[in-house]
Amino acid sequence: MKKKILDKSETVDKQIDFTMLITIIILLCIGLVMVASASSYYALSTFKDSNYFLTRQLLLGIAGVISMIIISKIDYRVYKKWSYLFFGVALALLIAVLIPGVGQQRNGATRWLGFGMLQFQPSEIMKIALVLAISTYIAVNYKKMKTIKGYLVPAIMLGAVVVVMFLQNHMSGTLVMIVATASIIFVSGIKINWKLFIVGALLAIIAVSVFIMAEDFRRDRILAFLNPEEDIRGDNWQAAQSLYAIGSGGIFGRGLGQSRQKYLWLPEAQNDFIFSVLGEELGLVGTSIVLGLFGFFIFRGYKIAMTCKDMYGSLIATGITSIFALQILVNIAVVTCSMPVTGMPLPFFSYGGTALFINLCTMGILLNISKNCK
Repeated sequence: MKKKILDKSETVDKQIDFTMLITIIILLCIGLVMVASASSYYALSTFKDSNYFLTRQLLLGIAGVISMIIISKIDYRVYKKWSYLFFGVALALLIAVLIPGVGQQRNGATRWLGFGMLQFQPSEIMKIALVLAISTYIAVNYKKMKTIKGYLVPAIMLGAVVVVMFLQNHMSGTLVMIVATASIIFVSGIKINWKLFIVGALLAIIAVSVFIMAEDFRRDRILAFLNPEEDIRGDNWQAAQSLYAIGSGGIFGRGLGQSRQKYLWLPEAQNDFIFSVLGEELGLVGTSIVLGLFGFFIFRGYKIAMTCKDMYGSLIATGITSIFALQILVNIAVVTCSMPVTGMPLPFFSYGGTALFINLCTMGILLNISKNCK
């Protein structure tokens, strides 16, 4: 990647990528509509308010859009000065989750910080923190990356995150961190030592295998995926209900708000399996439109990365787009039973106000980078 690193005195006067901005807003609006529909019955039966989840998602969505616009006006090059500090803070928050009495438990997993309704997953912050830190290191130390020693710092950063995520039993988050780092290194144009690459790949396979075998529930998920017609009322319940929802939608769907599986048949209908409700209510036509929007979103993200005039912006854009692309791919693969069930939310759709807010802030960085494209 033969791109220069812009001097701070150089200004970027181009407008942001409005096509990307419009795509983000459309996806956000559709996501809010689906949260309203998918969560209505559960919210009514649990909180006596059918708009309980929608209200929170909408408020943080509005705050996220405002923050996205503000961040899109901040020159992304200023993050180079603060990226290591940001990474350190994010890592400290990630470790804090493991402290008894500090980390908050939800659905059997302790991955949250905060209190009451103001809870967030530090892993969401770490995603962008790791991208900024790795991108900064490579952009500043590009010449050093020709040796094995050059990879030491990125390896330590990633290793520290993976270890903490392993202790949190957060496999999906670990996968996101690894893919983000790998994508940044790959597109940087660094000459890859294939022996080192093979060793790294083998270590990654071993790490994932250990991660899976370390807990019974992960092994059970793999076995359930390999035998989808068995234990429908047990480990295959979510997968079966997801397929029922998508399959019953047909070509045009049952109609918006008319899902039957959301009536407590489909667990996490407003979260990880919201795409299943979308398939049931809007059918093949609706899911195709949403998939087309996601595909266009990923295309524009990588185009920003490829056409950015300097390496730093290009690396950040690649890392951000890769994170979103992986989340979209894995979530849809899970709800269509193309891979074992794992907790991977669908960006802009799955309920989670703080995650949505952070995602939109991240989009602000990407939009600012788009101002420096050819």
